[in-house]
Amino acid sequence: MNLLSKRQKRRAIIATFVYFFMILISAQLIYIRGLTNLKPIYILNIGCDMFGMLMGYVLFICCLIDVQKTGSNLKWLLCLINVAYLGVFSDSVAWLVDGVVKYRWLNYVDNFLYYCCAPFEAFFFWMYTRTYLELDKKSVKALDILARVGLFLAIFFRVINQFNGMYYTITPESIYQRSALYPMSMIYSFVTMIGTLTVVVIERKNLQKYQIVAFFVYGLGPLVISIITSPAYGLSIIASVIMLVILVMYGVLNLIQGREKAVADRDLSLAKSIQENVLPRVFPPFPDREEFSLYGSMTPAKEVGGDFYDFYLIDDDHLAITMADVSGKGVPAALFMMIAKIIIKTQTLNSTDLDPNTILGNVNNQLCEGNILEMFVTVWHGILTISTGELVYSNAGHEYPALKRRAGKFELVKEKHSPPVATLEGIRFKGGKINLYEGDVIFLYTDGVTEATNIGKELFGEERLLTALNENLDKSVEDIDKNVRTSIDHFVKDAPQFDDITMLALQYHGVAKGSSDS
Repeated sequence: MNLLSKRQKRRAIIATFVYFFMILISAQLIYIRGLTNLKPIYILNIGCDMFGMLMGYVLFICCLIDVQKTGSNLKWLLCLINVAYLGVFSDSVAWLVDGVVKYRWLNYVDNFLYYCCAPFEAFFFWMYTRTYLELDKKSVKALDILARVGLFLAIFFRVINQFNGMYYTITPESIYQRSALYPMSMIYSFVTMIGTLTVVVIERKNLQKYQIVAFFVYGLGPLVISIITSPAYGLSIIASVIMLVILVMYGVLNLIQGREKAVADRDLSLAKSIQENVLPRVFPPFPDREEFSLYGSMTPAKEVGGDFYDFYLIDDDHLAITMADVSGKGVPAALFMMIAKIIIKTQTLNSTDLDPNTILGNVNNQLCEGNILEMFVTVWHGILTISTGELVYSNAGHEYPALKRRAGKFELVKEKHSPPVATLEGIRFKGGKINLYEGDVIFLYTDGVTEATNIGKELFGEERLLTALNENLDKSVEDIDKNVRTSIDHFVKDAPQFDDITMLALQYHGVAKGSSDS
């Protein structure tokens, strides 16, 4: 299993380049200044900052891996790590250019970036806390607005400082000096931190004690360190301490929580294995039958899915084919899918007249009983008379099948749909009939195929599906499946999969000596 997806690999590569480029800049400035020209306390500060940058890089990669494995929403923590990294980088540069006249311009830029880090760190800490606690109250949304407005004002006054020196100045000798109003630059960060920790206290019933402690360590840790180090003039390790407490917070909040997720992942993995074994996976499924060829596949959007396909011989002359899609996703849909699949097969095998409409009517009434979650299933259910090629079917709200005659192209077979199964008891389902001849192919699929979405929010759609099906009309049923899947992958690229993708292709060879798939 790959720890990182393609998108996260790119992010990791970019982060590696940017992070180590910043480390190289600091190293180059150390070389230019020379260690012998730096005060011992400056060397200590720079050493702590360099260690903080390396720690930030490792932490960023760990978060990317955690996102891939658990799907956790760590966006704001990643933002917090990035701005904290910029903080330790700008702090190291500040000590290296302080007092160097030719780098006075860099001293200005660097201190501006350093001063911008604190309010952004406070804002991202708030957003991460809100996301972690899954808060969605009106009062919280109001705090969101205040936090954003406050952040804008904090950055605005830092820009103004470049003209009036209200927080700090850079002397003509390129020496950094704080002004009397310096404490005002920390008002936004202080208020935001207090507000965030207040929300943590209010929501404490939803947290374990170790989680509360982790939030307070980040909120109060740097403040305590600044008080302890204040007597030592020139000692500045706050930026690296912030990176350290982010690491502690990540470890406590995410890694400990990961133990519970590991158990859940194991259970989901077992459920996925069970579901995969329930669907037909051995192809060709009936090696001794030369009258037809079959191939199907299902790729769930999550660990388990609600789509399913099925096929089985009712008797020596009748083949049942099913393609279905349960509303919803995840475990509930997977459980309902298992029930629906069993009931459809049972009703079909016990049917006396082999009428798909009657079969779905009976299935519908059974699924409606005790359906407290009000889930439903779209179903295309057909029965092929192998000796004649007659395919009778019922379509309960499902996608239109695609049919290719031996000498033609794939086209959608459009007809009026009946309502989905499990929506209302007593529904009378309607269907149709297709006469298959030697070489004809019918292709069934779920809406996860046509509704596959790329980054630009475009749908794969029916036209692209038909284009993919018609690229090579002599393909086998297995190649048809692979070709459509490849077309979908090229279309969506790195966009996440939102729905299960399920397909089934049947080629009829006739009752005479079977021809090849091609």
